[in-house]
Amino acid sequence: MRQLITFCLCAAFIVPVASCGGDDRDASTGAETPDGAHALPPLQDGKADNYVSTNAREFNLVGTTYVALPEGFADMEPEAQEAALAKTAEARLSTVARALRSHIEQVIRDANGGVSGEDAQYFTYFKRGAGELDGVEVLEDGRVAVSFDVELVGSYHLMSKVSPETQGQRRTFTIEVKEWPDPDGEQIEVEIKGSDSRDAFPRYDALFEDGVFDIAIHFGGDYNSERFDLDSARWTVETMIADGWEGGAPFDDLKVDSPPFTRALKVEGRALEVRVKVVHSDMVEPVDEALLSESMKASLAAADVVIYSGHAGENAGFILDYQPRHEIPARDFATLDLPEKYQIYVLDGCRTYRTYVDDLLKNPNKSFDNLDVVTTVNTTPFAVGYQVIFQFLYWFTLTDNDGGHLPLSWMTILRGVNTPDYKSVHYGVHGIDDDPKLNPHASEGIACTPCSTDADCGAGGNLCLGYGGGAACGVACTTDTACGEGYRCARLTDDEDQFYIPKQCVRRDYVCL
Repeated sequence: MRQLITFCLCAAFIVPVASCGGDDRDASTGAETPDGAHALPPLQDGKADNYVSTNAREFNLVGTTYVALPEGFADMEPEAQEAALAKTAEARLSTVARALRSHIEQVIRDANGGVSGEDAQYFTYFKRGAGELDGVEVLEDGRVAVSFDVELVGSYHLMSKVSPETQGQRRTFTIEVKEWPDPDGEQIEVEIKGSDSRDAFPRYDALFEDGVFDIAIHFGGDYNSERFDLDSARWTVETMIADGWEGGAPFDDLKVDSPPFTRALKVEGRALEVRVKVVHSDMVEPVDEALLSESMKASLAAADVVIYSGHAGENAGFILDYQPRHEIPARDFATLDLPEKYQIYVLDGCRTYRTYVDDLLKNPNKSFDNLDVVTTVNTTPFAVGYQVIFQFLYWFTLTDNDGGHLPLSWMTILRGVNTPDYKSVHYGVHGIDDDPKLNPHASEGIACTPCSTDADCGAGGNLCLGYGGGAACGVACTTDTACGEGYRCARLTDDEDQFYIPKQCVRRDYVCL
């Protein structure tokens, strides 16, 4: 496991971003690339860049089903009619959702050719309560039209397997739903839609605005005799110490109230202190288990990033110890003292995708306006803990060659943890739609300004690009639209080892005025 992330542990978080020397020529223009500038990507003849890096995608199955009015409906009082319609619609939704799930899972079994488990090429996962009513209408012929929307997560190319043929821009398929006492059933046309969500940056500006970047790592307890939780915690602490993090304490001396590990970053020329608190179950005696939940509640109430690594499951909450069992149950999420400020929660446990986000959003202080949540879809092997904890810590605090914070987009970060070694785990982030699509560090007016090196382009992440008429600045981006008219959001290199280099806003005609 340690060998898998050796590349993360060197150079004290400094990324050697490759640049092209003065003897190289820009493949797009034939002009020489100035010293200190990055070569531009090839011209694309107007084709937009639609890159999204992830190994899973959310889908919606939408359609309309029809069911008979409840018996005696016309004689009911309005309030009773409303209740009867709701009950009828919910029952039909449940029936349709089961039929959809059965159909999709059969399609995936066929597509996988009998292969299952980690070697299967395609997967699907339906979370609890995945179906929603989009509308209920009483028709003149005595039926009820029930519009539905069923959500699932699956392999990125799932649509082409579920609906190989398209109707214009739509992908549809038909299912048969039989329900007693109807012997004929109903043929329902269903449209499958991929999520419109696109890559974006975490709101680094909000995380860093007070000059301190607080990260809290809480390891849940483990019932296994091998105590993988302690192995992961020890490895994390010893690796941070070896990599130059200051403060804190050696693992065997670490306490709940130990000072955090620290390191300095630069953001737009100003100093930023990163603080990392590490908590594990064996820090306290059995009689003091409450200290574990108090510590995690304090982190949830104040930290910028909270990472939970431990056992999980539907309605399980945060299981902080097993000797004896001590946890913050999911039912308590709604009443936790959570701040209204922007936070990131990384929930590294089995199938946290299924219920954790919905339970957290029951808290009145939290919505996707101020919360991004990383979850896992499938069962998470304990061996992943070594990789994921440090990977997130690494990518959140990455710096460029000048020591400035290098803002990575969400899909770039996820690409660093969704590795082929654990391809069945599927890490994803919720709440991304309202996140910035341009470098959240100050970048206004930077695009196309003259430069000699990346340092001339303002905040970290903006790169000096080798335009034919002379080097000029790009701006870190995730979408064409964010860049504005006349620009596209371009990846500078296809080198798999340099996937972390941010895409840049580049003039479509390669001419900076």
